[in-house]
Amino acid sequence: MPVLLIAAHGTRSAAGLATTHELLDAVRAARASLTVELCFLDVLSPSLREALDDLPGQDVVIVPLLLSAGYHVTTDIPKVVADRPTVRVGRHLGPDPLVLQAVAERLAEVSDGTGTTLLAAVGSSRASARQEVRRAAELLAARLGRDVEVLPLDGHLRAALAAHPAPVAVASYLLAEGDFVDKLRAAADGIAVVAEPIRDHPALVTVVLSRYDDAVTGA
Repeated sequence: MPVLLIAAHGTRSAAGLATTHELLDAVRAARASLTVELCFLDVLSPSLREALDDLPGQDVVIVPLLLSAGYHVTTDIPKVVADRPTVRVGRHLGPDPLVLQAVAERLAEVSDGTGTTLLAAVGSSRASARQEVRRAAELLAARLGRDVEVLPLDGHLRAALAAHPAPVAVASYLLAEGDFVDKLRAAADGIAVVAEPIRDHPALVTVVLSRYDDAVTGA
């Protein structure tokens, strides 16, 4: 059975790192027979290359713990695995309906569904990533039965939030605590409620394992 290597972005946030490890523990608990390891694509060690070097010749499936097809998905990971025939790469996590189920349930913890709904997501220079975020907003809107607009986590956040009719509720298309969540909460103070990031929601655990299974079977 191939090793599942979860490739997280990496963060300097202690809370964000703790969240990543909580998800790792949840994946291990959901499938105790599976060897699950963790590496990072930026900031922290072990890097993806280092983690693979520690698994020489073993069958490995990498699941990128990323919501959109940005640089790491389209360029970085393929470059690292190009000369490793025993390594397969699963699809990244978004925009999967189960991920948006988790986002919706986090949103329901802070909002009664009235007013404006926004989906906060990390901006990207990659058209593929931006398109996937728009699709995520469409999936969330279909699930909630109301319009959902993307709120890019760049530029003047507070002004962007204040421009919408109150009450404003912000769904977090984010996996863990960290700088983006902190900035969003600070910008929203007094003018919007902000849902928690997805974290170790059971739906996300299911998606991670389904990405692994699809890579193993060649689906």
